Amino acid sequence: MSTSLGDKIKLIRGTTGLNQIQFSELVGIGISSFKKYESGNRDVGAQSLLAIANHPQFKKYALWLVTGDTNPAAGQYAPGDITPESSSLSEEEFEERFIDVSIGSLMMFCHLGWFKPNRNDEDKKLFEDCSKLLLKDLRPVIEARANSASSNQKMA
Repeated sequence: MSTSLGDKIKLIRGTTGLNQIQFSELVGIGISSFKKYESGNRDVGAQSLLAIANHPQFKKYALWLVTGDTNPAAGQYAPGDITPESSSLSEEEFEERFIDVSIGSLMMFCHLGWFKPNRNDEDKKLFEDCSKLLLKDLRPVIEARANSASSNQKMA
């Protein structure tokens, strides 16, 4: 299955946590054009593609953006891949990031109607508490996977 350039740009943007305006300003693409790229209403031009692929924050996705391939040995990844810099978070940064991502997922579940929030100020605290419980339960699995990945890299 082939992913369009607009979809790939949207995935890259999703890994950064930036909204469309922030991302478009960061890479120097007009917001109107950027929205059309992501929605598939306009083909991504060479200049815009180069602006994204050559941006220091997104260079690691350049190969994937253009070809769909990755090459971790050359520092080329796809959004969501475990990269050296993503695996070097401090314990505090990891916990904060995990909780933020979990809260976003819980909010999405509410949006999908899988469960309904109380719609009051306690929901944020509830989501944060749920995220902390998830982290507590998932930490051994995450650490086992990270240890396995680092062992495989050492053998390569």
